[in-house]
Amino acid sequence: MSDVCLILEGTYPYIRGGVSSWVYDIISQMPDIKFSILSIMPRAEDTQEEKYPIPDNVQSIINVYLHDFVFKSSFIQRRAPSIFDFFELFFKGIENIPKEEIEQFMIRLIKERSKIDLNYVFSSRPFWKAVRKMYEEGDNTISFLDFFWNYRFTFLPLVQLLKASIPPAPLYHTISTGYAGLLSCLAKIKFNSNMIATEHGIYTKERRIEIAQANWIYERETEFVKATSELGFFKDWWIRYFSLMSKFTYQFADKITTLYYGNKVAEIADGAEEANIEIIPNGVNVKAFRSIAKNREKKDKRRTLAFIGRMVPIKDVKTLIKASKIITQQLPDVQILLMGPQEEQSQYYQECSVLIKTLGLEEHMVFTGHVDIKQYFPSIDAILLTSISEAQPLVILEAGACAIPSIATDVGSCRELIEGTDEEDQALGPSGIVVKFHSPEEAAIKLLTDDELYEAMSEAAFKRVNKYYNQTDMIVAYRNLYEQYI
Repeated sequence: MSDVCLILEGTYPYIRGGVSSWVYDIISQMPDIKFSILSIMPRAEDTQEEKYPIPDNVQSIINVYLHDFVFKSSFIQRRAPSIFDFFELFFKGIENIPKEEIEQFMIRLIKERSKIDLNYVFSSRPFWKAVRKMYEEGDNTISFLDFFWNYRFTFLPLVQLLKASIPPAPLYHTISTGYAGLLSCLAKIKFNSNMIATEHGIYTKERRIEIAQANWIYERETEFVKATSELGFFKDWWIRYFSLMSKFTYQFADKITTLYYGNKVAEIADGAEEANIEIIPNGVNVKAFRSIAKNREKKDKRRTLAFIGRMVPIKDVKTLIKASKIITQQLPDVQILLMGPQEEQSQYYQECSVLIKTLGLEEHMVFTGHVDIKQYFPSIDAILLTSISEAQPLVILEAGACAIPSIATDVGSCRELIEGTDEEDQALGPSGIVVKFHSPEEAAIKLLTDDELYEAMSEAAFKRVNKYYNQTDMIVAYRNLYEQYI
């Protein structure tokens, strides 16, 4: 049996990114602790390649696929009545239900897991009755056909979670709320174990952004066009759905950890108990970057900007590309590196490529794909992030450890990382420039052309990361939590 079971959603070891790197650091820096991993992914095809090494202290990896459904031509009449009550609970919410009642209900549901057959749950008369009941109690202006298929698609992944094989462990550590958080709740209740929840980005906030932009969620056309801030019935439905998973996670977690104060405020607003939340900032291996910081050459002219991250809409790479057109008009010899994995949302990457060609930026902008950024840091002058949502970007810390300033939108903890948190931290001075959405070009031009400003921000970046964001402190904090709850 492992000491800690990590429950992960759409991340390590199959998807590259800051959270995946964080998970790898946690595992590899605690070789004496035995880990197992429950990895939640959309489909089996998404787990064909491991993008990170698997340390020897990982005893097992179990994959749970949310959308790989196997329906048989017939089913056995296995009664599992709690499953339809579970759907109703998700549809209506848990705000007025005592935790003890929910726990007893979940225990009953877990006991019925062996009776849960996909064909029965989604093709039987009780399923039809459950759908009709929810429809008749809701907004009858919605087409029943649309309601039926949304209901079915919403709850299929929950059945996949309920049927998942969960390894026993004294401690479950989920690295998000959402599906991973819900599975952690089930694991905790099933084995009467402890549970820690860690949020890098606030799950519900990120899902709200994605759902607002989603074109896969059907919305009926209105008879006339009007300006509105409302999302529509089914988009609201999905937001409530993901919000409820967060409420479950907050309610059952023995400890909630997050990266910075702004996240804590958001978690409290979503139902977490303030006393149950501990802030543990990200950290970087300062020693690994120290030689880069010392050996970065003095330049007469600074000309290299870099975006480092996944090529996905939430990073708003398109805004960066449009800003680069203005930057290169002012500084014709500037090069902008777009560094990071491109496969997660390949269509968005293709759209970015077309935009670069449309704006005539092929000579200035280079996609590098996934690379070892340590090999590039010596030649990079500044980091440029245009994200519409972030938590505590690891790349700003890694760049700071190399004495590289950052330009970033005012999201997540970017302002804290760049301008400092308290008076002592702020006294170091800004280590970059915080910008508004859609307008990073002026800051980039100023930073690359003002020598005195650049040197001051470079020095502040190095000092801030060394003093406040050392990986050793982060590992010690999580080791202490593990020892407490194991």
